[in-house]
Amino acid sequence: MVKRQTWILLAFFLALAGFAIYQKYNPSAPRPRTNENATPSVTIAPVEFLFPAGQGTVASLSIESREGQSVRVERAAAGAWSLTKPFEAAADPSSAEAAASQVSALRILARLDLDPADAGLKSPAYTLMVGFSDGRSFVVEVGDATPTGTGYYARKDGGFASPLVIDKDGLDALLNLLVYPPFLETPTPSPTPTETPTPAAGADTCLGGQCQPVLEDSSGGTPTATKSP
Repeated sequence: MVKRQTWILLAFFLALAGFAIYQKYNPSAPRPRTNENATPSVTIAPVEFLFPAGQGTVASLSIESREGQSVRVERAAAGAWSLTKPFEAAADPSSAEAAASQVSALRILARLDLDPADAGLKSPAYTLMVGFSDGRSFVVEVGDATPTGTGYYARKDGGFASPLVIDKDGLDALLNLLVYPPFLETPTPSPTPTETPTPAAGADTCLGGQCQPVLEDSSGGTPTATKSP
């Protein structure tokens, strides 16, 4: 009797033969020729922003540090910016607009499955509050810097949001507002010149402990002091 293993091998070879015959009389579609010298394409990951563009323009920005420093700028309906913290003043429009643009340009570098306490978010170093023209507002908590120094751990809208990594350069530009509030500097007024008063006739002028009476000039000119002998 033919062993079972022999039958299995025979079936295997018959299958291969059948496949070879099929390929011969039914060839697959020819493969397109490729240029061996062509540069391979590189897939670039899409850039993800912390605040999508559809939320409108920035209407207010507030930054607070863990140590108690704070700064806040607001845009009026007419478009003028004002500083409300740490003091009230007209805001420098160029600096305020640059800060608003930087808020919209903050990039998310990564989303992490990380314990917020391990990212310094249990007691955030900074808290950002951003209001938009569509009426919505968001809170962003900023924790420690990443080990590579390229970003900050952050959490948008706190609570149950998972930690993010936000680009460090963009966020540092905003945190500098705590040190340099964007108030509009007013020109310093020039000091008013003062005139030295001329002593009246009959008065005494004293110099080095010696006093001389001032006599009136008969010609009506400036009174002169007499010199003691």
